[in-house]
Parts: sequence; C-alpha cells; structure tokens
Amino acid sequence: MSKKNTAVICLSPVNGGMELASVKLARILSGDVRVDFIAKKDSYIEKKADNDFSKNGIELHTIDFKKYFSLHLIKKVREILIQREIKNIIFLGASEMKSLYFATYGLDINFIIRQGSKKTTTKKDILHKLFYSDVNYFVGNCEYIKQNIIDILPIPKDSSVGRIYSSLKIDGGIQQSSYQDKLKIVLVGRVHPFKGQFEAIKTCEILFDNNIDFEIKFLGDIQDKNYYKEIQNYLVDCKYKDNIEFVGYTNRVKEYLQESDIFLFPSLGEGMSNAIIEALGYGLITIIYDDTSSPEFKELGFHIHLTEENSVEVLKERLLFVAENIVSEKEKALKNIELAQKVFAPAREKDEYIELLV
Repeated sequence: MSKKNTAVICLSPVNGGMELASVKLARILSGDVRVDFIAKKDSYIEKKADNDFSKNGIELHTIDFKKYFSLHLIKKVREILIQREIKNIIFLGASEMKSLYFATYGLDINFIIRQGSKKTTTKKDILHKLFYSDVNYFVGNCEYIKQNIIDILPIPKDSSVGRIYSSLKIDGGIQQSSYQDKLKIVLVGRVHPFKGQFEAIKTCEILFDNNIDFEIKFLGDIQDKNYYKEIQNYLVDCKYKDNIEFVGYTNRVKEYLQESDIFLFPSLGEGMSNAIIEALGYGLITIIYDDTSSPEFKELGFHIHLTEENSVEVLKERLLFVAENIVSEKEKALKNIELAQKVFAPAREKDEYIELLV
C-alpha cells in the first residue's frame, strides 16, 4: 500500500546532528514516498543539502522567519501543506512547535515528532498540552530519549511513543589504517560548549606527559566563537599545541575517520549521536562519557569505552590505557564495523518510519 505525501520539517539554522539526521531521513524515505522538506531560509540545510534533495526528487521549501512563534511561519507552512497535499509530517525540533500547531490546525495530518537530544525542562503545562495535542507519534532515536520524551513532553492519550535508531550509510569499502607510531585522534562535532573539544584537549595532556606521540583533529563548524576563543587562549601556553588542529567543516569526514585510531568524544546530553555511530561504523576505538544513551551501545554489543565518571581525569586514565594497548584495541574496534552496518542499516530505519506513515 502506497504512503501519502510526507513533509520532513527541520527549521534550525545551524549545522549539527539533528540537521544532518533530518536530511538523511528525507533522503532514505524519498525512494518510497513523495517527500517535501521545509527548512529555514539561509540555514545550513538550504546551503548544504539542496543538491542532495534535487537528486533524490525532494522538493525543498524555505521560509524566512525571525521568531519561533511567527504568523509568517504559520502561514507559509500551512500553504505548503495544502498546496503539496501533505498528509504526514515528521518534525525534528521543538522550539517552533507552537507555530506548527497553528499551521496544521484543522488539517488532516499524521504528525510525527522525532527527538534526538535530552531535554531537561518539563513541557506538561496547559499551553504545551495544547501545542502537542495533535501529535500522533513521538519517536526517540534511542531508548534513553524515548524515556526522556515520556518524562518531559505532554503525551496525548491516543498518541504512541517509540524508538527508532538512526542509520549509517557507508559509501565504498572501509580501509582502516594500521597504527603508525603516532596516535591519531579525531572528534567530529560543531565547536560549541558541551560538545567536548576543550575536554578532549585537556585529556590529551596524559599522552604528552607519557611521551606518546599523537595528533588530534577537530572536524566541524566553529559555531560558538567565544568558546573557540577561550580554547585558543588556552592553547597559547599549551605544551602540545602543535599536536592540535581545528579543521572546520569538511566534506572529507570519511577520509579523516579512516586515517584515525581513536574517536574521543566527551560530550554531555547526547542522544544516540550520529558522530558516535559513524565512528563505530568506521572501526575507530571510541571513548565517550557514560552519559544518557551511551550504555545502549554496550547493550547492543559494541566494543566501546565508557568513562564511569564524566571527568577529564577519568578520561585521561582511559585514553592512556588505550594508547598502551593500541594494537589489541584496534583489533577489537574493527569488529564493530559489521555490527554497526546491521544495527544502523538505512533500510531498517526507513521501514520503521514507513510503518508510521498513512
């Protein structure tokens, strides 16, 4: 049975995991259903993903708005939904929910919300109960986020809450490099507080102090200039500043991952991060905080290092252990590749979302 027209909506202006997940979701659904994408004008999605949309037959609509609650946003979204005969919405976000409530009011819409990050402020007041009253399905990208949705959001009586893991698409064969007497560390993520760049730099002190040759590269947009300036000020007197490189945004993430040994990602409050999934899928030794969804990777069978306390000192101990056992650790990490391709298969994610569509 064919599914009706679907809109994926992500109105965030920045480049992060949610934005990348929205583009990926639209792409994998487009082979089975007509997909429109609604994004913010001049956003990362408009600038970077238009070619990805056009070659997959996805119609991109952009809207210029300044506030999360915007009459212009309501009007334009409603026009698109009616003109394009949209019957399914998959919304990745939260801030614009009140505008989407009014944009869809009175329309026959199957409304799906997909959440991928931890929320801490409850939304169960009377106004939010109204804004979320027409949502049919709430989807977390891991079991932790599924429970967070239940704890934080107002779930209408007839709505369902579920979990759909994100997917991983690897183009071509994986050729992980062997260890070459220099430890190569990488972190993929926008440069922003709580994304772990500062903690990763401080953690690498243990390698310098133990005369272990290393380099660490940070891939991702510099989105918080004050945070980046703080890091640069710290690096002025850092003994190993020449071992550190901020690459910025790059289309060569695959190459950087395949050239690296360790994925060091001390980030807090993540859902099931795309960056972690990608690192496991490319066979990197992965070291992360034991936080939010992280234990699920262990439960799924991945060889992954979780630091029981979210502190730089504990990270140092774990990083030194990995460095001193690098050959055996790389062998164990390579076994993650096959498991990641199975657990995070795009076909599996697509089928699970298709089941929710009308």
